[in-house]
This record gives sequence, structure tokens and C-alpha cells, in this order.
Amino acid sequence: MKLLTTTLTAVGALLAIVAIGPDRPAQAQPAKGAPAAYERVREVMDDRFKDMKLAGDPDKDFAALLIAHHEDLIFLARTQLEHGADEQLRRVAQKILDEQQKQISELKEWQVRNRQADYRARLDQPPHGSGPLDQKGASAPAPQVQAAAPAQPAAQPAASNLPMVSGTVEKVDAGGGKVTIDHGAIPNLNMDAMTMVFRAQDPAILQGVKEGDKIQFQADRVNGQISVVRIDTGRAQAAPTRPAAQPAAATNLPTVSGTVEKVDTAQGKVTIDHGPIPNLNMDAMTMVFRAQDPAVLKGVKAGDKVQFQADRVNGQISVVTIRKGR
Repeated sequence: MKLLTTTLTAVGALLAIVAIGPDRPAQAQPAKGAPAAYERVREVMDDRFKDMKLAGDPDKDFAALLIAHHEDLIFLARTQLEHGADEQLRRVAQKILDEQQKQISELKEWQVRNRQADYRARLDQPPHGSGPLDQKGASAPAPQVQAAAPAQPAAQPAASNLPMVSGTVEKVDAGGGKVTIDHGAIPNLNMDAMTMVFRAQDPAILQGVKEGDKIQFQADRVNGQISVVRIDTGRAQAAPTRPAAQPAAATNLPTVSGTVEKVDTAQGKVTIDHGPIPNLNMDAMTMVFRAQDPAVLKGVKAGDKVQFQADRVNGQISVVTIRKGR
């Protein structure tokens, strides 16, 4: 509780300083690319909690949500340190980095203990669903949620001026008018390759689009939101791109320890709970990596303790080498 209070106090101080407004002397202009960086922070923080699947166990869900919260704060603080000029705010951001990683480590230690066969919660732990709010709400039916009124259509951006981007559909939410795409770089939005949930400017463009489709699409900022304005599923395979430059020689990359949580050989991806990655300026966290060569995933399975090297390949953070062992 003390650690959480300290975190909230630090975040409150950050917000209070930002709110001081025009009475303060003018500060240095943000570095080029800062607006796009902060837009990515906002999009990630908005979508992350909505897309998380809960386990239904209060202890596990608390730990998972709190880890996500701490990692989001680290993402925000690192963006401030990269682009911000005000020394007071930079000190606040650095304090957040120092404190959040310690709390993440404590929570991940609990997650490891929780998976062990001999783990036991305390004997007087009340059963799940027996809290006062559960009992109060048990007799009353959940209120019906009124569907939001449809928004007025935004002005159509000029599609001819937007670049076509290659991607793979990971999820389609036709009811919510959203689509999750693992995509390449989007130049007009100054956005790196990543996996992101987009809103569809017109939900009708999602008709016929399904998970696993290789697509070409266009995206733009519509009515203040990053949205897909066109999707083309006519190609069975995305147009080939130029081969990426090889990452730094593996001998120059640091070796990082981690634990494999999931292997997706079909997609060439691996989820690793890892330590800091110095060459990528990345703290310890759990992350989905692409494999530069899917063959490196052969024989790797969930639960393996691994040593691996990672680098940015063709704009995407990728595993370059991986081997079992501590």
C-alpha cells in the first residue's frame, strides 16, 4: 500500500506541474516526433486494459492489472525522459522509473510462487465472489446498457494521399467497429511497426475481414482518433518488401535471460518474461517478440529458461538468437 501511495503521489505531482499552464516561463519546444510518441503512449494505455483477459481469480487479476499499470507508467516516464525538457518533470519521471520496476519485480515473484504446486493462500481467505459488493449486487439484475448513439460521420480523408500499409488481422470486433492489426510502419502517422487496435472510420469496411487475413490498409487521424479508412483483402499475400538490413552482429548484442511464456511458431512469435535489454533501452517486462528467423524457435517451449539476443529488425523488435539454459 505504501508503494502504491508513493506511485500515485509521484503521478499526481507530474499532473499538477503540467497543469500550471501559461503562467510559467516558456519552456523548450518538444523534440521532433514528441506528439506522435505521446499519442502512442495514450493509445497503448487506453487499449491495454480494455483488451486484457481476466482470469476470474482476484489475486491473479490484481497482480496482472497492477503489472500492466506499472509498465504503462514506465512507458510514459521513458517518453518524458526522451522528449521532455523541464528538469523538474524529468526528475519526477526518473523517480517513477526507479520505483515502478521494483514493484513489478515483487509482483512477478508472487506470480512465480502462485504457479508452484505447493502454493497456498492463507487459510482464512474468503471464497471468491463473497465480498460486500458481490453480495449487494447478487439480488439485483445488472442494468441494461443503452447503446451509444452513432457518431456523425467524419470528413473522408483523401485516400489517394495516404500510403498503403501491409498487415495481418489479429482480431475483428464488428460490433465495436474495431480491428486489431499487426502492421508495418505507417509514415503519415509517424508510427512504427506494432500491433494495434484501430477504429474503423466506417464499420462497413470490416465486412468480410477475418482473423488471419493478410491485408493492405490505409489509416489516418479521423475526428481525433487513429482510424482505418480503407482495407483491401484482395491480395492473398501482402506485397513483398525490401529485405531488411541485418541487425548488429550477434557478437555485439548483449545476452539477456528470460522465461518463455508462449511460442507461436506459425506466426514466428515468442512471448518472453525477460530482464533489461540494454541495446533497446528496455526494462524488464513480459513482451511478444518476432523471431528474425522462425527457425530459432525450433525446440523452444513454454516454461523454458532461455538466453537470447534481441534487436530492431526492419523497424520491429525481434529475437535474433535464442538458446535454452540459465
